[in-house]
Amino acid sequence: MRNITLHMIGHGHIDPTWLWNWQEGFEEVRATFKSVLDLMDDHEAFCFTSSSACFFQWVKDSDPELFERLKCRVREGRWEIAGGFWVEPDCNIPCGESFVRHGLYSQRFFQQEFGRISTVGFNPDSFGHASTLPQLLVKLGMDRYAYMRPEPFVEMDYPDSTLFWWQASDGSRVLASHIPLGYDAWSDTIDKKMARLSEYPHLAPGQHHVLCFYGVCNHGGGPTRETIRHIDATINASSEAKGVPVYSSLEGFFASLLADSTDASVPTLATELQHHARGCYSAHSEIKRLNRQVEHALMNAERFATIAWLLDFDSYPHDAFEKCWKDLLYNQFHDILAGTSLESTYEDSRDQLGAARHRADVILNAAVQKIARGADTSSEGNAVIAFNPLPWPVTSPLTAPPSVERCLEKPLHVVDENETVIPSQAVRGERIDHTRYRFIAELPAMGYRVFTIRGSAKTCRHTLPLDAGDHYIQNLWWRMEFDPVTGEITRLFDNTHKVEILKRGHILAALVDHSDTWSHGIREYRVEAGRFSGASLRIVEQGDVQVTLRSVTRYADSEAITEYTLYREIDHIGCELRLNWQQQYQMLKLAFDTHIQHGLATYDAPYGYQERVPDGGEEPGQQWFDLTGDIGGLPYGLAILNDCKYGFDVRCGVMRVSLLRSPAYAHHDDGRFETDARWPIMDQGWQRVKLALIPHAGDWRDAGTVKRAWELNAPPLVHPESSHPGGHALQAGLLGTEADNVLLSVVKCSEEGEDLVIRGYETAGRAAETRLHLPYFDKSFDLVFAPHEIKTVRINRKEWTLREVNLLEA
Repeated sequence: MRNITLHMIGHGHIDPTWLWNWQEGFEEVRATFKSVLDLMDDHEAFCFTSSSACFFQWVKDSDPELFERLKCRVREGRWEIAGGFWVEPDCNIPCGESFVRHGLYSQRFFQQEFGRISTVGFNPDSFGHASTLPQLLVKLGMDRYAYMRPEPFVEMDYPDSTLFWWQASDGSRVLASHIPLGYDAWSDTIDKKMARLSEYPHLAPGQHHVLCFYGVCNHGGGPTRETIRHIDATINASSEAKGVPVYSSLEGFFASLLADSTDASVPTLATELQHHARGCYSAHSEIKRLNRQVEHALMNAERFATIAWLLDFDSYPHDAFEKCWKDLLYNQFHDILAGTSLESTYEDSRDQLGAARHRADVILNAAVQKIARGADTSSEGNAVIAFNPLPWPVTSPLTAPPSVERCLEKPLHVVDENETVIPSQAVRGERIDHTRYRFIAELPAMGYRVFTIRGSAKTCRHTLPLDAGDHYIQNLWWRMEFDPVTGEITRLFDNTHKVEILKRGHILAALVDHSDTWSHGIREYRVEAGRFSGASLRIVEQGDVQVTLRSVTRYADSEAITEYTLYREIDHIGCELRLNWQQQYQMLKLAFDTHIQHGLATYDAPYGYQERVPDGGEEPGQQWFDLTGDIGGLPYGLAILNDCKYGFDVRCGVMRVSLLRSPAYAHHDDGRFETDARWPIMDQGWQRVKLALIPHAGDWRDAGTVKRAWELNAPPLVHPESSHPGGHALQAGLLGTEADNVLLSVVKCSEEGEDLVIRGYETAGRAAETRLHLPYFDKSFDLVFAPHEIKTVRINRKEWTLREVNLLEA
């Protein structure tokens, strides 16, 4: 028997939204902290580990005296601050920049209040962990990681041990340890847990140090006096049969490991850590949608606020952005964002996220107004200014509001800054007899362009085809045909490469889902309860710019309204889906049965991507997923983009998006659901989803998939502007790069000082040399990205010097 040192970690895991509302959870945090501090006054040895900077902030604001006691224990080394995140988030759903802000705001708080940052990442209860996290953790100052899920063998087959160097695709790595046998232990279970850990079967070769967590924990509380007495008795007995317990911390555990082993003795694991509860990625559609919207609203607002600041139009609103981000980060708590909290929790989340989105929109609008004021809009007619929020050029459909009609003779036409007539089309508005105007335009990177709406018709000569019939739509690139009975796609044909892409598509299938809210124990959803059918097809838009086919279908008491759009001048395939869902304990999948063979599935991940074998398992993803293989020997694939979904599966050429699930709220698997109890059910009523299809010859990387997914989620803004002279050009861009595989995500003012901070990542796993351009200031800088690298640079705007920094901007 090897000699084992049990590192006894006192812990108080608190879930503020699954068992309680946030107010009750807030009090549970304060009460737990107080009980632990009181116990420390009576016992001189044990240590306590806690995470979530948000909880520390709560205690500081509500009980300053208690917070001062806590700070004393941190200085003594008995209270360990771990985690380095604002809360214990879901670790698959937040975008890459959300993880950055978790670390940025938390580590700044820890440094300010405790004089140090957390060096150990700590997410014990998160349900899975994206493979891109090691790079994020390292660049946030954390080179160690402790977690509990997924469990070995039951949920994940660890190839060597549950202690390993966890390595990201860029080569960054953290020393990671699974927390064995759970993050809690009471007085009546601690002896048995210590005995079992001395013979734990998943240790690395030569590993002599093991984590042993204890405390009331799940959910709320901490170590008890009785548990401490049991541990003390074992320490005093020094029984080798149970290992040798020592009061410790996560930092102490990892330090002991490294002192007692070599790098070579610890295996390397270069993959994601999955799966615990696969249903979390499609439970509660609204929280997922709000999360995506607020993430992009904040990044968009930061970019435009930065433009206004750099042009000396306004100061940069640091405090407002920090408040908005923290509201978003709190609602990325793993049980909230996973959709597994109380119904009342989502009423609070709706308010918080709605307020954050509104504040972001107000900041963005203020910046847009100031920028627009400097543009010359005095040309005859009514001006609209289209703003591109993304740091690369885009070609996109633009929609002008009904107000552009004022004082103009219909029909209308659109001209650009060169007085060139641009094809346009009147389309339906948001209400009865509401008309908007659609046109396609190229917009500069993170810039704007002025267009003018004028009265009277102007004929445009078309060189590209656009056609529609009762059951089909077609342009230069694609022909789409639809089943008049089911509304499903019967044909998607690539006109350029002469490829039949689909056997059948847009299959809306309801599936039996008897699982709890988390879908504990479920690997995949396969048993169909029925499909939407009984279609009514109609062409609802047809003109110079686009054709749109609408399909209305039903299943039981539910209704789906689907609109597919093709454009004359761009190869975009757009889909807007409205659902009135009335089913219970079922889930809804949207399937595309492709002709793709020998395929590999790839999914969007936080600041990266994840390749997976298409075995039908329910998988997390973000803004896109792709299946690439071959069709008839031609390398070919299909990418599906979305604006609010996170659950997907692929098997045998069939790609499916998990649109929604309808279990009861916070129904855990040991609870019996009884119909006559009338428990509230999730996702009842109307839902909205935007999708886009990108068929592509060759690889998804060369199809621009990543940037096009961002374009779907952060479309251009169209701003009507009154007539006035201006000193700025009729189109201008602030910032951009040249490399297709470098995506700039963040442009902001530094947290400290007055520097410009720019962040981007390499999207395709290919090294890139590019230039960062700031044309307004006539400045450019050379940048080199390693494959998969997340890079942050800081530019001194007075001296125009650039330096690379970590994610803490240091």
